[in-house]
Amino acid sequence: MKKSMIKFVQQQLNNKGINVGKVDGDAGKKTMAGLAQVDDLPKDWSKTRKLVGFIQLLAKEHQIEVGDFDGYLGPQTEHAYDVLQRKLVENLDEHIWRPEELSDDNPNHWPSQKTNADLVKFYGKVGENQTRIQLPYPHKLAWKTSSVVNSYLCHEKVHDSLLRVLTNVHDHYGMQQIKQLNLDLWGGCLNVRKMRGGTRYSTHSWGIAIDYDPSHNRLKWGRDKAAFAGSEYDAWWQFWEEEGWVSLGRARNFDWMHVQAARL
Repeated sequence: MKKSMIKFVQQQLNNKGINVGKVDGDAGKKTMAGLAQVDDLPKDWSKTRKLVGFIQLLAKEHQIEVGDFDGYLGPQTEHAYDVLQRKLVENLDEHIWRPEELSDDNPNHWPSQKTNADLVKFYGKVGENQTRIQLPYPHKLAWKTSSVVNSYLCHEKVHDSLLRVLTNVHDHYGMQQIKQLNLDLWGGCLNVRKMRGGTRYSTHSWGIAIDYDPSHNRLKWGRDKAAFAGSEYDAWWQFWEEEGWVSLGRARNFDWMHVQAARL
C-alpha cells in the first residue's frame, strides 16, 4: 500500500478523534491501535486489509460506491479513494469551478443524470435510438491520429444540437486553429458501460456524451493541467453551453475531456 494512502487513513482517523499521532505514512502500533477502535472493522484482518477496509467504510459513510467490503484494494476501492481525496482533502465536491461562467441554459431540456431512470425516461434504453452524425469538419481518433473520422454514432435526440455545436466550432475557429487546439481529436461517444467505480451506467451508454483530446485533458487533471481550461477554449465552451451541454471540467474541475447532454 502506498504511503500516501496510509497518510490519508492516519489523517482521517485523527479527524475522527482517534489519535494515531504523526501522519507519516508508517502504519505502526499507534495506527493499528487506532484502527482497532473502528466499529465494523474485523479484528482478524491483516494490517493491509484493515487499512483498506477503513477506506471502504469511509466511502460507504460518504455514500460513495465502493463494491464489496472485503479489505482488498480493487479498482472500485481505488476509485472511491480518489473521490474521498477530492472530497475530504481537496474539498472539490463542495465547490463548482468558475460558477459565474456556467450557463443555466437548457433549451433542449436535457434530463438530469442523477439516476439512470431519468435518463431512460428521456432517452430510452442504453445503446438504443442511435443515429449517425456527419461531422462538419473531419476528426481524428485520439488514440490513432492517422485514422480520420467523418461520422460517428450518437443518440438521435442529441444529433441536431451536436451538429449545431460543431458547425459553430468550425465557423468560429476554422480548420487551422481547430487542429492547433486539438478540437478534432475525438475520444469516443457511444460506449455502453458502467461508470468508473460505480453501478450506474455512464452517459456514454446512451451516446449523449463525447470525449475530446483525452491525452491533454485527463480524468484527474484540474484547471492547472487541463488544456481545455485555457481562455482560448472560451468559445468552444460557449457553443456547448448555449445548447445546454455540460462540461465536467467546467462544472467540477476534473475530466475536462468530457461533455454531455445531461444535467448534473
